[in-house]
Amino acid sequence: MTVLNFEGYRVTNMSYTQNDNFKKPQENLSFNPKFGVRLVIDDVNKAKVILTFASENELPFNVKVTLEGNFKYNASEDEINFGFEKLLRKNATAILFPYLRAIVSQLTTMGNEYQPLLIPAMNIGALLEKNEENNENSETK
Repeated sequence: MTVLNFEGYRVTNMSYTQNDNFKKPQENLSFNPKFGVRLVIDDVNKAKVILTFASENELPFNVKVTLEGNFKYNASEDEINFGFEKLLRKNATAILFPYLRAIVSQLTTMGNEYQPLLIPAMNIGALLEKNEENNENSETK
């Protein structure tokens, strides 16, 4: 048995709308999407991890996807006492991220007017640390 069991996911929100105010830039298009991670611990050993991706008013379309993954923690298998919350934040998020990438890609492909949005593979741990640093910096200002 493993320390963290992935028990599946479900999409709780998918939204795609055209951005009629979009002006094509003269140079390469860049955007700053918003990623969110929220943990909902239901029990001592069960939790949901909710991932959100949103890009609004930066591309020719607005897209938002939220998915929820269910996880079970086996404390007896956690020999190094890594801890449930830490496993959820890092490992569970990394498990769910490929599903989020695929859903965003499929959703933006179906618009059939612009090239699909392909989220690159990335180091989720580093992304989470960067988000935490940004949150801490904004709270101390």
